[in-house]
Amino acid sequence: MSAPLPPSAVPTPTRRSRLRRLAPGVGAALLLLAVAGCDAATSDVAEQTPPRAETSPRTEPSPGGGTRTPRPAPAPDAPARITGNPGTQVRTTLAAAVTALPVAPERRTGYDRDLFVHWSDADRNGCDTRDEVLITQNRAPGARLAPGCAVVGGRWHSYYDQETTTNPSDFDIDHLVPLAEAWDSGAHGWSPQRREAFANDLGDRRALIAVSASSNRTKSDADPAQWMPAYKSCVYVSSWVAIKVRWGLSVDPVEQRTLTRYADGCGTRRLTVRLARLRGDAVADARPSDAGAMPAAPATPTRTPAPSPPAGSGAGAGAGGLDPRFDYCTSAIAAGYGPYVRGRDPEYDWYRDGDGDGTVCES
Repeated sequence: MSAPLPPSAVPTPTRRSRLRRLAPGVGAALLLLAVAGCDAATSDVAEQTPPRAETSPRTEPSPGGGTRTPRPAPAPDAPARITGNPGTQVRTTLAAAVTALPVAPERRTGYDRDLFVHWSDADRNGCDTRDEVLITQNRAPGARLAPGCAVVGGRWHSYYDQETTTNPSDFDIDHLVPLAEAWDSGAHGWSPQRREAFANDLGDRRALIAVSASSNRTKSDADPAQWMPAYKSCVYVSSWVAIKVRWGLSVDPVEQRTLTRYADGCGTRRLTVRLARLRGDAVADARPSDAGAMPAAPATPTRTPAPSPPAGSGAGAGAGGLDPRFDYCTSAIAAGYGPYVRGRDPEYDWYRDGDGDGTVCES
């Protein structure tokens, strides 16, 4: 048996031999790290690189086999077109019309109500603009038209406050966009003819409406940011915007924000407006007068007092038999007529039996 070698004589493994012994385990570990590193790098690139847009439309199976290209989705409604030739009809939504209205500060300098000639008779039929609105907006089917364009037996309703009247003197005709507001919003630069046409606009039923005098005077010349009717606010806002579009008027910033808020709450309300076109000092699209369609009220007979009866003539039948139908019993009595008894004298029906005793014109 040979003697053991001294430590210094034992051969030291070389670097290559050490790596060779470690290679199976270390190699596998290094391979796993390399693969993981590649995946991480690929993930980073994917997060930083936006997805590419499709270069060709997707296809769908066709009922008959093969493929077909789906139809594109319809484009949304275009914004309202406010500009256009006079007489152009604009169809849009309330919200889009509000957005399209020009925004500008108001200008009140120089305003005078008399700069807007109003209640004119554009068609020369003897009925002025106020008369025409009362005739058109009357709600009583049995109403009659008396001389002077006075509506007899009519009825009117004010949607501002839900008031109804049979007396036209209780109602005003409201310029829905007040004359002062129109001036502030652009009418200060109009011709006198255009201002008169605006003040008597019978071409759009929203421009002039019969309302209770109290509500009209409470409103005064306020815009929707300052006043709103208690009822039908969406109707009011739609009418306001329609008239501003029709006449090319602007809105101030606060007014626009108010109109936008109301329009958002009125849903997808549609709006149709015809831009104002003039013929002289009136709108060219003024609707025909409704005065001719209303039946005429019966004429009130003219009564002439009868001559005084000769002295000594008896009472009752008067000087000439039947009395000439006086306005009042006092006149009949003074002329020597009466009394008249119900069921006996035809004159009884001509006078009022105030005490209900069956006799009129008794002294």
